[in-house]
Amino acid sequence: MRKTAICALAALSLGACVSYQPVPNARPLNAQHIEAMGPTPVVLAENNSGVMKSWVRQDSSAAAASQGILGVLVGAAMDGIMNYAPSRRARRAADELAEVMPARTLTDSLVRHFNGQLTSGEPGAGVTVSEVRTVQKLTSPGVADDALEVATAYLLSEDATTLQVSATLTYQNAGIPYVTPYTFEGEPPAGELTGPLYRNSFTYSSRQLPVPVLTPELRQRLIASIEDNHRDEAGVLPAEGTDGFKSMTRELAEARDDRLTKGEIAIFLAREWTRDDGALLRAEIDNAHAFIAKYAVLDINRTAIPSLTGVDELVETLPDGRTVRRGGPGITAGSYVSLPGEVSDFVTYGNAAAIAEVNETRTRNIQEAARAAARSGR
Repeated sequence: MRKTAICALAALSLGACVSYQPVPNARPLNAQHIEAMGPTPVVLAENNSGVMKSWVRQDSSAAAASQGILGVLVGAAMDGIMNYAPSRRARRAADELAEVMPARTLTDSLVRHFNGQLTSGEPGAGVTVSEVRTVQKLTSPGVADDALEVATAYLLSEDATTLQVSATLTYQNAGIPYVTPYTFEGEPPAGELTGPLYRNSFTYSSRQLPVPVLTPELRQRLIASIEDNHRDEAGVLPAEGTDGFKSMTRELAEARDDRLTKGEIAIFLAREWTRDDGALLRAEIDNAHAFIAKYAVLDINRTAIPSLTGVDELVETLPDGRTVRRGGPGITAGSYVSLPGEVSDFVTYGNAAAIAEVNETRTRNIQEAARAAARSGR
């Protein structure tokens, strides 16, 4: 009865009750699109966030709201204490990552790998890379027409054991409207009426760093690191009674138990990525970009339509055991994932990501310069 009532109300405003009909996120080209495109430019969105550090943000607002205004205030205070230390630590890790791997270097590396895919575009070769250029989306937010656009994100896991590099690729052409390859009961959903001709995602997960074994010496290092994280610029620990002091006290209590939390593990592993001028970080990002550039060109020439009920497909196995798979079931059908040969544990990426201060500052400067230019051009 309730469902009928909801449909009746919807019908009054929309003219019908249309059920949600999911389809895979990936959008392949068809043979006619591929022939029409031929040599195509690749446009890389300049990365502005750099390598981010994930962490878990506590949010009790929903539960606290049921307790009235007092509950909201108490919940906010508790969240502040709980989030104080992990946010500072994640930000510090992001700052250290940015020192060895600036955001601009990430973009330059991806440009280099896509340049490796440049071809002369012989007739019948399908979609090929004719040129590679970059665009700053903060100042040019529109969609590039008749170009393969690439947007990337770089995220260190909650425990810092794994780096994840993800890329979303789209192609849109004003002269070739998108027509969904799927059939629906009734009218297609709004999301299948417009948008890019081609779309897919590519995700690379680095090899996992081994989790350190908790020893008395490691515990002392952990305690020292926690105290160091809470010191201000003058090196002074937070005063008793402050949120910082309460947060530090809580962390120190956890540090003295017999297990390492993911946040504590990250204290030791985050710096492994920056050791030797970021040698490990550079190597994994280089591998990720090689994977993205290679499979982007292969996939855009693939016409198979993904299915929600498909099965995962092993595409390639590298000599070191790393595999490349094409997703099967669900909305991620058709997407590509590159995984290490050995995976020791399930990796989580929290619900928040810290961005290095230098990257936030750079973003603000670009935005302010754009606003100033717009004002001067009036």
